Amino acid sequence: MASSPQPPQPTKVRDIIIPVMGATGAGKSYLINALLRARGNKQLATVGCELASCTVNLQAFRIEGLTSKYGALENGDVIIVDTPGFDDTFASDFEILKRIADWLKSSCEDGAILGGVIYLHDISQDRFSGTARKNLEMFNHLCGDAALHKVVLVTSKWGREGGRDFGAREKELQERHWRSMLEGQGKARTMRLDHRNEGESAVRIVDSILRRAAGSSLLDEVLQIQKELVNRKKFLPQTQAAKALRRQLEEMIQAQTEMLKIEARAAEGDKDAEAQVRAEEEKLRRLTGDVKSLKLSVPQLLRSLLRRWFQV
Repeated sequence: MASSPQPPQPTKVRDIIIPVMGATGAGKSYLINALLRARGNKQLATVGCELASCTVNLQAFRIEGLTSKYGALENGDVIIVDTPGFDDTFASDFEILKRIADWLKSSCEDGAILGGVIYLHDISQDRFSGTARKNLEMFNHLCGDAALHKVVLVTSKWGREGGRDFGAREKELQERHWRSMLEGQGKARTMRLDHRNEGESAVRIVDSILRRAAGSSLLDEVLQIQKELVNRKKFLPQTQAAKALRRQLEEMIQAQTEMLKIEARAAEGDKDAEAQVRAEEEKLRRLTGDVKSLKLSVPQLLRSLLRRWFQV
């Protein structure tokens, strides 16, 4: 396994940023490595098992030559970015949001072009779980409607079909869970990561992003969170993604608080059960701390008011 590289900084020639997002286990690092191998890159993304994420920090990889046939992209290099899912094993959802937001903000300030975004979904999952739903909701708030034309919704792990009807699952995704993202002009589109030749398939997916970007009059369109943080100079707690995450966590805290009351009563006199309750209480305190971090501090509130009043 390769160690996590530091994100490369954009050069004077404008780089083309392509983040890869999705839930833990969807195959983000796997897709990126298929692309890197197909292009002859020696540096690879760290790949973990499906139940534990290895991508805690964002990993970014420079790929040369992919934009050479698209003059509008000024021959900048492609920077493919591996991002952690919002169900990460070792970092809280708040920390994941902060890391993604900080990286996207920095790349935007450096003048890099957002070529597009790959959102990966594991087609072998038997149902559209709560985790998949949470990751998709957070992705929508990070992306925003205006940038949907830069989104490719990619299904992975078709090699696991084994007699199961993955085509029906794909249709359900398109007609139900992804419908609002796919309808209308300038919306997202779908592709498959072909398991028969994943390297070529990964290159085709990226090339489709570059082709659309090169032919678009909205080349400089960025993600909603980049607009909020860079153009509108908002603090992270003021962004739509942070507000959505705060709502999710508050609902989780309320449900877990009620459950802990029941478990505490049932655990009285049982040392092992009481220890488990204390561990759950500690998790709840950490969640409460994350919710507090997703609210404006007093200094941030004052600065926000000053910006609004004096437009600074």
